[in-house]
Amino acid sequence: MPSETTQLRRNILVFSVYFLIFFAGMGIIQPFLSLHFRSIGFSGVQVGALGTFSSLGLILTATQYGVFFDRSSRKRLILALSLFLLTLTLYFLPFMRGFGIVLVLFVLHRIVASSSITATENLSYQVSSGGAANGKVSFGKLRMWGSVGFGVTAVIGGWLFGTKGILINDQVFLAFMLVSIGLILFTMPADFFRDGQADQKQGAAAGFKGIINLIFKDRYLLLTVVALALTDPLSDGVRSFEPIFMKDLGLTESIIGAAVSLSCFTEIPIMLLGDRWIQKLEVHQLVFFILIFDLTRRLLVWFFPFGWLVFVLNILTAVSFSLRLITTIHLINLRVPRQYTTAAVTFVNITLNGISHMLSNALSGVVYDNFGGRPIYLVSACFCVVSLVFALAARRAKAQESQVLVGN
Repeated sequence: MPSETTQLRRNILVFSVYFLIFFAGMGIIQPFLSLHFRSIGFSGVQVGALGTFSSLGLILTATQYGVFFDRSSRKRLILALSLFLLTLTLYFLPFMRGFGIVLVLFVLHRIVASSSITATENLSYQVSSGGAANGKVSFGKLRMWGSVGFGVTAVIGGWLFGTKGILINDQVFLAFMLVSIGLILFTMPADFFRDGQADQKQGAAAGFKGIINLIFKDRYLLLTVVALALTDPLSDGVRSFEPIFMKDLGLTESIIGAAVSLSCFTEIPIMLLGDRWIQKLEVHQLVFFILIFDLTRRLLVWFFPFGWLVFVLNILTAVSFSLRLITTIHLINLRVPRQYTTAAVTFVNITLNGISHMLSNALSGVVYDNFGGRPIYLVSACFCVVSLVFALAARRAKAQESQVLVGN
């Protein structure tokens, strides 16, 4: 119906503007944090510890955040307060020099940032596509604007960091975040936050254990998300140390920022194509492509550790990141009841990924201090091989599931 089409377009527009502004704020400062930590004297182990302990904090709290968000009738207020807290923690971070206080602020920032991002991504998926496997996935069309915002400001942020220092990046970040909070409070329609509320109340009693049991009983879903989690590139050891490694290979801050920017722009066509691929291909086919693609990227750097090759392969992180995001959210909304999806996505994207990030960052910190940046890519390649084993097991579980359905 025309009215439904108009409503869908309005929903996509509102969330697109939000993602554009929010990720523009993150892009101006986030890619340069590890360089900042190194510049104030942190060792490789300390940089790795920031990733490890923040991942632990996410594991302990993120799924509870998702459960609380699914149950709550005040989602707008939760998101606004989350953005306010993530803004405060990251804004004050560059002013600190002691490792202890930096660790506390960084852990708090990652907890609220990752949890709120996951909640808004799942909410936007449901608003734009109805949260059902109806062949009309629009998530990539709106989420790609986050890549645009991050990409534009990342290249500007690299120049600012190299010439003016991180405190200038920090001020720009604050401005973007204040606009983002305003968009949530005053622009997003109320029906965004009421959508599916009856279902949420009906399933509220499930709680954390119920949602975990739901995922663990679905062998195909569990094995697939574990395979993806083991090689998630968002906050793993390579992500934490790659800017430092690129700097060690002679690339400047501006070039590093340009790599982040180009990677974000590369996400745009992948996000758009991902909507089509998810409708035409089976999920396990996309999963195998993602894992083999990442294994190839890691091995190329291990065999050929050249600055400009690392630059190009850093850009291509966009391919696996975008497909992971779309595939995971689509798969969970396909196989998990609607009233549990935010908690389920949070558990997968943050808790499971967080376990992998902890292992990867801890190993990478030790490896970097003792052997340099190159062996980190071999560690990551090993994670990819293990992930392929899980993906094969998931495909077998899917085949058995299909046989049971045919038999019935």
